[in-house]
Amino acid sequence: MIVFLHIPKTGGTTFQFILENNFGMNHCHLGHMRKKLVDQRDIDFARKLFPRMRSIAGQNILDPLGYSLPDPFYITILREPVARVFSNYQDDVLRGGETITFEQMLLTNPKLSNIQVKRLAGKADLGRAKLALEKFNFVGLTEKFDLSLHMLAKICPVKLNLKYKRKITARDNSIKQSLQSDSRLVEMTREYNKLDIELYDFAVKEIFPKMCAQSGFSPADKVASFDKYSTQIRPRFVLFRLYNQAFFRNVCKIYQRRRDREKLA
Repeated sequence: MIVFLHIPKTGGTTFQFILENNFGMNHCHLGHMRKKLVDQRDIDFARKLFPRMRSIAGQNILDPLGYSLPDPFYITILREPVARVFSNYQDDVLRGGETITFEQMLLTNPKLSNIQVKRLAGKADLGRAKLALEKFNFVGLTEKFDLSLHMLAKICPVKLNLKYKRKITARDNSIKQSLQSDSRLVEMTREYNKLDIELYDFAVKEIFPKMCAQSGFSPADKVASFDKYSTQIRPRFVLFRLYNQAFFRNVCKIYQRRRDREKLA
């Protein structure tokens, strides 16, 4: 089973489309549980609704190595931390309607601080995150997205159709560009993401080269893009959407109400 740790603003939504398009009704998107974080009981519940589950993903997964799953193949994608944080804020403004300043959000919102370490380790523990990264079956880089896919094709035990149409690309990058040009905010962002910066450096210098060697590539290789589709409307993707949104999401509402009642009992 493919277990994808989706870290926000790393190209994960595009990669998740690849899983959705490959596995259709056998891919579970845990985001439909509408929980900030899922636990083992949530995973077990999802598996009952996806008896032939082939892959699972969601931004509400934390410390995936801690879950009990059958024959897991762990995948994640990392991104240069300052660029990831700026992109995250820009997306929150443009699509989420965020109104506070970047500096205010950096000071108050934990998702702009070392989120890559936290998602891997379950907490802000760099050593634990590095150990987790070493145990992952595949680690890609946003900056080398298509190269990462070519490498995955050689490593993944399941043959995947890796074609995609890029999702959630900002039409207006002026916010991100403004932040990048402000040296004070860049340095402030680096200060609040020291752990992520060290983790990313470790991934670029240690983990990614090992993945390259394992798959027969070099980190500097230029490769063809898998950005081939003109639309995301593909048969298996449609089946995924129907099952996850029309069925799984609604059953999860009942399941969550039952868990809420248990907490109050």
